[in-house]
Amino acid sequence: MNINKESNKYIVQSIALCCLLTICGFVAMQVWSLDLLSAIIVSVCFILVIEVASALVFRWVATKHSDMIPTFITGVSGLRFLAALVVMAVWYVLSDRTSMMQFIVVFLIYYMASLIHHSIFFSRVSSRL
Repeated sequence: MNINKESNKYIVQSIALCCLLTICGFVAMQVWSLDLLSAIIVSVCFILVIEVASALVFRWVATKHSDMIPTFITGVSGLRFLAALVVMAVWYVLSDRTSMMQFIVVFLIYYMASLIHHSIFFSRVSSRL
């Protein structure tokens, strides 16, 4: 298995997932006249940073320490969760109640989609190693 190719595929899939979710968010903004732009921007930035970092660290772990891949997958999930809590806590401090609820809904949609993508991708990759 080509680790670099798999890592690049993960990044491309993550970008495609973010684009799809963003288009859905923009459609929802138009249909229901919601102001979700800042929530979408924060969510896209969060997911892209986490996903690209995961792919790059996966590339390094798979080439240098292939026996640590299960630990890596668990660690990435934990790090993603803690980072999401920090982002939501910062948003809570900086916003009012109405925008907080909208942000949580949008952010959790992005978060859950990326978590499902992460789980499916790495379960397939781990079974091939």
